[in-house]
Amino acid sequence: MAKDDKLSVAAPEKWMAGWDKIYQKMLGAPDEELAEVEVGHPIQSLHHAMRITEVEPEELRVLELACGDGSVACSMAKLGMKVKAVDALVNAVAVTQRRMRILSLSDNMDVSLMDIDGWSIELESYDIVIALQCLQYLFDRAIPRFRELLAAVKPGGFIVYSGNILPHFETDPSIRFITEAELREELVGWTFHSFGTDQVLQKPNDLRGYIWVVARKPQETE
Repeated sequence: MAKDDKLSVAAPEKWMAGWDKIYQKMLGAPDEELAEVEVGHPIQSLHHAMRITEVEPEELRVLELACGDGSVACSMAKLGMKVKAVDALVNAVAVTQRRMRILSLSDNMDVSLMDIDGWSIELESYDIVIALQCLQYLFDRAIPRFRELLAAVKPGGFIVYSGNILPHFETDPSIRFITEAELREELVGWTFHSFGTDQVLQKPNDLRGYIWVVARKPQETE
């Protein structure tokens, strides 16, 4: 992929360029480093939820928006899931594809350069939908897109979400935080397997709030 492949998205170009530089640097990492796949608390919570609900991973359909370095997508594919991973950053897609090839996961993964918004998702078409640290950059479209993701989850499937909340430094334009109250309202009737908030001091005078949820959609009743 070339620089000309970059997409026009809601987030400011300077933000996108900064994030893309991170993934560009990762492209220079050795294969051995990219072969190591580590996931954070929300995905660990998903795995726990699947174990206690006795949901087997093989052949599950997964959609991940803003796949970043591909760690989450590859961790799902390693378990036998069929993963569609999208990102609007050229180098993020390149890193994900390289990690996919290193781990021999091409048969289980479809990685595409795409905006995380602006395209329809078939209703109840995925067993797991993942959106980590990305919907807030859709601004006024954050909640509508979240609703579309919920509608794309099959009965008995899972949504995995994370984002920022206050406290957070001011941005221009302002990030659209999805609050705890809004998440609870949108997920009425779902089973919460993990729901929490945290505050992290990234550096002096940079305290940031985080929120995450792993929830299961109600199963169809006979």
